Amino acid sequence: MRSDKYKATSGKSLKIGKRELALTPKNIIKIILLVILALIVAMVIYAVVCIATAPKIDTSKIYETLSEASVIYDQNGKKVDTVYSDQNRVNVKYDDLPENLVNAFVALEDKTFWKHHGFNFIRVMGAIKSSITSGGQVSGTSTITQQLARNVYLTSSMSQHTMKRKIIEAWYTVKLERNLSKKQIMEAYLNTINLGFGSYGVEAASEAYFGKRVQKLTLAQCAALAALPQAPSNYALVELLDSDATPSSGTVLKRNSEGTYVMNDTSKDRRDTCLALMKEQGYITSAQYKKATGTSLKKMLNVNFNANSSGIAYFTDYVVEQVISDLQDKQDLSYDEAWDKVYKGGLKIYSTLDLKAQKTIQKEFRNDANFPSITNISYDGNGNILNKNGVVAMYKYSNYISNGRFTFKSSEITKNSDNSLTIKANKRLNIYKTTANGQTDYSIEFPTMYQWANGKLYSISGGYINIPQQYKTLDSKGNVIVSAKFATSKAGKKFFHKKNGRYYITKDGYTVNQKVVQPQAAMTIIENSTGEIKAMVGGRKTRGKMLYNRATEPRQSGSSIKPLAVYGAALQQSVEEMREGKKHTFVNYNIDSQGTSGWGDYITAGSTVVDERTTNNGTTWPANASGSYSGRQTFRSALRNSINTCAYKIFMQVGVDYSVKMVKKFGITTLVTTGSTNDLNAAALALGGQTKGVTTLEMANAFTTFPNNGTRAKTPICYTKVTDGDGNTLITKTVGKVRVLDKGVAWIMTNLLKGVVSGGTGTAAAVTGTQAGGKTGTTSNQYDIWFDGFTQNYTGALWIGNDINISLTSMSGYAASLWGKIMNQLPEAVKGSYKGMPGDVQYVNGEYYVKGTYSYSGYSTGRSTTGNNTDDDNDDSKKTQNNNRNNNTNNNNATANNGNNNTNNGNNTDDDDDE
Repeated sequence: MRSDKYKATSGKSLKIGKRELALTPKNIIKIILLVILALIVAMVIYAVVCIATAPKIDTSKIYETLSEASVIYDQNGKKVDTVYSDQNRVNVKYDDLPENLVNAFVALEDKTFWKHHGFNFIRVMGAIKSSITSGGQVSGTSTITQQLARNVYLTSSMSQHTMKRKIIEAWYTVKLERNLSKKQIMEAYLNTINLGFGSYGVEAASEAYFGKRVQKLTLAQCAALAALPQAPSNYALVELLDSDATPSSGTVLKRNSEGTYVMNDTSKDRRDTCLALMKEQGYITSAQYKKATGTSLKKMLNVNFNANSSGIAYFTDYVVEQVISDLQDKQDLSYDEAWDKVYKGGLKIYSTLDLKAQKTIQKEFRNDANFPSITNISYDGNGNILNKNGVVAMYKYSNYISNGRFTFKSSEITKNSDNSLTIKANKRLNIYKTTANGQTDYSIEFPTMYQWANGKLYSISGGYINIPQQYKTLDSKGNVIVSAKFATSKAGKKFFHKKNGRYYITKDGYTVNQKVVQPQAAMTIIENSTGEIKAMVGGRKTRGKMLYNRATEPRQSGSSIKPLAVYGAALQQSVEEMREGKKHTFVNYNIDSQGTSGWGDYITAGSTVVDERTTNNGTTWPANASGSYSGRQTFRSALRNSINTCAYKIFMQVGVDYSVKMVKKFGITTLVTTGSTNDLNAAALALGGQTKGVTTLEMANAFTTFPNNGTRAKTPICYTKVTDGDGNTLITKTVGKVRVLDKGVAWIMTNLLKGVVSGGTGTAAAVTGTQAGGKTGTTSNQYDIWFDGFTQNYTGALWIGNDINISLTSMSGYAASLWGKIMNQLPEAVKGSYKGMPGDVQYVNGEYYVKGTYSYSGYSTGRSTTGNNTDDDNDDSKKTQNNNRNNNTNNNNATANNGNNNTNNGNNTDDDDDE
């Protein structure tokens, strides 16, 4: 027997409990009303529950809910980049919104916006009815206020069309209408909407698409933006395609290392509809309508590509790092708090960037003709590239990935009895213990690999097997156990494939890092007088942000260290000794024939330095590029022609302690002065074979000392000011100065280094309209080549080399040539003039001296030359490697010990320089 409370009987009555109700028209109406009432009560109860359990919101703090992108400006106040965590948004005030823009959105999205109270009850009921008849999906046209509620407070459930979400959205809409004015609602809405191309809000979109502030938008551009919110991904006015994509004819806007930018006019019909509605609703005239609809998208666009430029990103990433660090110090914030402030707080960061300089470096770095080739590569029997010690440096890509698959060898993976899988350690894949989302993870990674393409070598810094974190454990042998729960699941079966008894993974299951062309390069440019960083590029032909920045990573310097550690140190030491009323003490180290003769009372630009056979522990060392010796040189000609024997002899007279002190005063922080492997030796300080090396940032700052009267920036700066969204200053940045050299010494060194460019090893670096100065450098086996130089206004340090030590086909001539090619394109580089000769400098017998240091330094060798050895760089490693061990002297602990210095990546153990 049925137990229903309501039950029809005899077809003419309805039993309600123990009562029977006749099915008269009046009673039927009562029943229907009761059912409707019950549904309404149920809906009210459901709505109350939904609202009661919904997250609480404070509409007065709506902008605190929204993350806002920070903006970086160049030295001229031009926006060059935005910094954001998930949404590129720049908020704008209602009064700064053009009337046409507001009207365009109202006309197309919500024509009764200024009259309604937030949401249309008829629309909501229609949407609910639709949900009942269509299986639970609630849909319908939302008002602008509803869209705002959804964009701000319901982002995680935005794609859900449930009744619960619609009720909560309506409740939030009511609160917004109750607490905010219509203008405030419109302002917040236009600052929140997704408009495609990575832009949130009309200001970010206006700058991205049209290269202008929102106040300056035309009517056609206003309509173009209003057409986008319905489908921002599909309607985005600009798309970035992969480089190998084939775009439609006439749509290409720009091609670069990021890919191909094309215009997308899919939203044209909706744009025209917007304009028609604006005319219909009285916002624009027929003439305005006709003109706007006749404006093509291509004519409207002026795309800002800088935000996607990896060249700009090297500089702006560095800026962000510095701002975060300074916020921590100045405002006593944790790293996470400072990070949030930069990435979500809508800051305005005024950088020191010379955009012309930055773009010029980028352009020349893309030109393969500016770079030498790679040579002397050694392979093992499997095609892997070996370093000079016979150890694999890079694995052949096809030894890991073939036809888009990574196939396990039988010894690398086994299936266990419980259906779990064991991925073996110490095979081709590397296993590391890491932390992700606060939980322990075990990363299964590819090693560094390489590929050849179009005659170019590309390195690939590894990659990952993408097994979800929760399904991995580690056994006692260091193997990764992939749980049976994953291995036997639908997802696991799509992840691990098996063919002919071997497991393999397709490209959906692994990630390979970006291919990077070799050789690579880095450059930093600093303004001499201000210490402001004007350009920084840390790589070539790379994509993305937060990349490995070679501009701040050390590499061995070669002879480019000589002006700091040898020549500049020697002149400064002599001036200090002169002022103390004592002469320099020269020591005969029995490494040459000259001994203590011919130097004069001090080491000066006119001192005689004989290019002759020198020894270390009885073995000939170092050698010159020419393979021969040129006899009597002066300090000047030895520097101009980068003669290794002369630099070695001067360094020995200066002493390692003073040399180290001076290199540190120049701002080089990467010297290693402790431990069994260190830089307290001639190989590191006189010839540039340091343990770690130097960076382009620190070398550029060090070389500003010469044209800047002997001072440098204590720390070069990359920005001058940071303000919040309301214009309040949070940080100001000024440059502290450090005196490194006496003014007279700096002037003489500037003059000497100009000679390197006018007639020495750096002639390829010449700059039209001025006399540039600088120094070349090449390391052992031609792994690294440098040019560090200056004009009267700018100083730049340029490095070229491979990420993994592989020989280049050229010595430093390529670096000098590229440096000159870049500087010749920079108007700012040749502005102003060099410092005048200080009063304490005198000109005697064809040479410059600080007063009090001149003395006759004639020396007869039977061979006399002062400038015929113009060989550029030298590599002594084949002759001298391992010959210079533990040869300490008694003069300021000077040493010629080469030690066992390694480069920053551990592959280069040669200690000698180049030149």
